[in-house]
Amino acid sequence: MKRLPLLIVLLLGGCRVGNVEGLSLTLSSYERGLWFDHDVKGYQPKGFGLKLDIVAGHMIRPVPKFWEKDTNPWKGDDPWFVIRLPMIGPYLSVGIGETGAYLGFKTFKVEQRHRSLERYGKWMREGEFPEPNDVHVFLQPSATIRRTRWK
Repeated sequence: MKRLPLLIVLLLGGCRVGNVEGLSLTLSSYERGLWFDHDVKGYQPKGFGLKLDIVAGHMIRPVPKFWEKDTNPWKGDDPWFVIRLPMIGPYLSVGIGETGAYLGFKTFKVEQRHRSLERYGKWMREGEFPEPNDVHVFLQPSATIRRTRWK
């Protein structure tokens, strides 16, 4: 019961549209980003990383028309529908050497340049776009397994 106030604070802190708040715990060969090898200048071939976040904010997820080949709402195609709701969720990222995986709610930024119909303009609402020279941040569910980008 003592943890309930923390969850309420996280939820209320992240409920403002375009804002994500949370707690983060990282154990790694330090490097800023989703992975410990986020930056080519800081890549460590024998590095490791474990990152756990608990995030709160608004989730926006365009669901592609899976029956149509090569459709991508992130690049201007019409989605089948869009899921929008306040969310508290985890994000877990593990990286060891060249291999990594993550699962959970990652963030994505929205700027004025995303307003065009070739980007998110077909499925985002007017209130979800930031003012000029501002940035909004939203959550989306995501998962991947990958090898490093930096060799």
